Amino acid sequence: MRLRAASTACRRLRETRGQSTVEFAVVMAALLCIAIGLGALWHVMRDGLFVSHAITSASHNLSGAPGSWLDVFAY
Repeated sequence: MRLRAASTACRRLRETRGQSTVEFAVVMAALLCIAIGLGALWHVMRDGLFVSHAITSASHNLSGAPGSWLDVFAY
């Protein structure tokens, strides 16, 4: 009887070890993706690409159709 209880306890311990390993892998993959994304965003912000893109878009919009201002202010 005790032998059966001991083997059941060992099996449950192995199952929980496997589960925690999978959970660790999933969480670490998510954190790694977030860290890489934040690093890429930091490089783009540092190089000023957002600002230069906004200036380019604004200059094209100003020289565009006269009705575009109405669209912007009517929104």
